[in-house]
Amino acid sequence: MDNTSNTVYVLSGYAKCSMTNNNKYKHGNQHSIGLLTTDENYQDNLQHLTTFVKDLGWDSIMFCMVEKVEDINTLENDVLISSFIRAKEKGQSLVVNDLPITVH
Repeated sequence: MDNTSNTVYVLSGYAKCSMTNNNKYKHGNQHSIGLLTTDENYQDNLQHLTTFVKDLGWDSIMFCMVEKVEDINTLENDVLISSFIRAKEKGQSLVVNDLPITVH
């Protein structure tokens, strides 16, 4: 993963909650997810990224769209901005929402 680049890739899709003891999300419900990663080879490393999402308590993961973000100033959503920063620091970050996650 390249943390020196300003580029973050946002993989948007859906996943089901597989956590049985979570107060925020009900077990078995499907939610919109956004996986932000600095990995420009995300297509080749999709299995690794899917494992990252599964380890956070999600399954039935499906990614539908990828957006490339090179400038944090183009983001208007506070959740995406904080997730962008977290992805830059740690290489990837997961956002879960009840509405589809889009960058623009």
